[in-house]
Amino acid sequence: MDERLIALKEEVKKGSISAALSLAEAFKWGYYGDSDPQRAARMYRICARSRDKKIASVGFYNLGVLYYHGYLSPDGTSDAPRAFTCFLKSAMKNPNAGALASLADMYRYGQYVEKNEQIALNLYDRAQVS
Repeated sequence: MDERLIALKEEVKKGSISAALSLAEAFKWGYYGDSDPQRAARMYRICARSRDKKIASVGFYNLGVLYYHGYLSPDGTSDAPRAFTCFLKSAMKNPNAGALASLADMYRYGQYVEKNEQIALNLYDRAQVS
């Protein structure tokens, strides 16, 4: 096992949120072998519980992406309700372009929520200034 991976895991055990974020990205993109969305999600959940609103927002946003694209579903289908909830929590913690644009997409296409182009446009506008 890679020494850096071992060190990051130890840091997470000690409560390091930055190590959890590094591991989440590594598992998401497969830096230490194959991509592992389940392990990435566990690390993003740690980030989502952070007291730092920016880190919590990043955690929720990335969880939303994993749910939205079906990476956490056994059959690979999107889990729109969980994705929406994560994107909303991300935007509430620290409004950011990714979360706002993702919410806008869901309203634009009526995914989990009723299709509403006006809400979508407002969210896209907010995403541009965040």
